[in-house]
Amino acid sequence: MLNIILWTLVYSIATAISIVLLGQRDLISGNLLEIKRLLLLLANWKFIVSMVFALIARVAFIMTNNSLLKIPSLANSSTTITTFITLFCLILVVVANIIFLKEKINISQGVGATLIMIGVWVMLK
Repeated sequence: MLNIILWTLVYSIATAISIVLLGQRDLISGNLLEIKRLLLLLANWKFIVSMVFALIARVAFIMTNNSLLKIPSLANSSTTITTFITLFCLILVVVANIIFLKEKINISQGVGATLIMIGVWVMLK
């Protein structure tokens, strides 16, 4: 179970970093279908680092799934459980966006985050 928690945290943190780096308006604004603008994005250090963290998140997803496969009672639905567990990362992404991108949270986002946490808790019980 400790492996599942560890890989879920790695997934959540890596995803949040990746999204925060790509969420900056100056980086993703403009017409990204223009070759020049797209090449500027692809060469930007924030984009490159973001993609590294996205890769780390994918590996952590696989490792979470692998850890669940080792628990016989959860092995038959490991990918589904992994998907629900990693929903936790959405809450971390919202918090990171509030802190680093100065975005505001509204009531429906707060209710959604609460429902996600309750759902994950119920599912793991």
